[in-house]
Amino acid sequence: TTFIFSLYGDDGHQLYQRRVREAVVSTQSTGIASMRCLVLLLCSVLTQCLAREPLRFKNGKFRIAQFTDLHYGEDEFTPWGPIQDINSDHVMHSVLNSETPDFVLFTGDSLTGNNIHSNSTAYWKYVVSPCLQSGTPWAHVFGNHDDLAEEWGNRKILMTYDMTFNQSYTSKGAPNLPGESNYFIPIYGENSDLVSAIIYNLDTGGGQIPVQMSDDQVKWLLATYTDNTVMYGNVPSILSFHIPLMDFQRLYNKGNCVGSLNNTIDELDKPILFKFINTLMPNIKLLTTGHYHENDFCCPGPTRSQLFCQGRHSGYGGYSTVARGSRIIQFSADKLETWIRMEDKSVKDYISVPYNTHF
Repeated sequence: TTFIFSLYGDDGHQLYQRRVREAVVSTQSTGIASMRCLVLLLCSVLTQCLAREPLRFKNGKFRIAQFTDLHYGEDEFTPWGPIQDINSDHVMHSVLNSETPDFVLFTGDSLTGNNIHSNSTAYWKYVVSPCLQSGTPWAHVFGNHDDLAEEWGNRKILMTYDMTFNQSYTSKGAPNLPGESNYFIPIYGENSDLVSAIIYNLDTGGGQIPVQMSDDQVKWLLATYTDNTVMYGNVPSILSFHIPLMDFQRLYNKGNCVGSLNNTIDELDKPILFKFINTLMPNIKLLTTGHYHENDFCCPGPTRSQLFCQGRHSGYGGYSTVARGSRIIQFSADKLETWIRMEDKSVKDYISVPYNTHF
């Protein structure tokens, strides 16, 4: 059984309709909690009606290309810098042509803002140009270099500018949280108005704000995850943020991983988030990050029902001695899959986790 929410114009014409699982108003969700879920639901309906078409599965799958640490605008006044931006263009075009993803997730440091004077939005358009040309929708998570331009380059400005593009699914973050890119994106069934997967994003700061993962961000993630589970059921989800937790390195040191760790992860520690992911958020099947340019590993978590990953360095800006590429993440019918697609079109380090793995 489902409930149907419809939005009508003054002339009685139906503008939007959405079906929601009965769990929204079940006896397990009463009082304030139920009202909160219904308010969130109605806000979501209005937002989607007035904004973009919902993202949807295609042929039973939804494929994401992660581009991380592109570092456009680095050394813009030298011959080296613009050449690296052209090379980064080539990486994205190669991956988009090889994988034809349904969505692109930029996970931070798309810009080297500290090398940019006053034209950060011009570089931002440069970053998303391959998506514009291919017609691929996208969303952004901020890193520690994005907002360091001398003028007109803070997080609010960049987010507001990004949201002017019709293909952008970037969303203004939850209020009163550090950073701007704390939000989630629902993905709908191919021929259904039911949410079938979710992308959660967090802002790990840096640049004009401290590097951090605050308690309030963790509380927001857990509350939002809980509300979404009540509304949508146990749909598979992923979580992205720029700077990985030190727990990622501890997992790698235990073995059973694919990919490489060449840079020590030593900047951000938040044991409570790692604990909550493992014990209270089993629907989050994969976490993916960036920041450390020469890492691209993916490790099973303690329950072996979740994957903790680093994306492949995608840009030619920034330090790196490794070949460039992209982490591909795919929601399939019964499992979450991920692999690395290289600039030369080769594929490596496939790993997956089934949805039906229970604690």
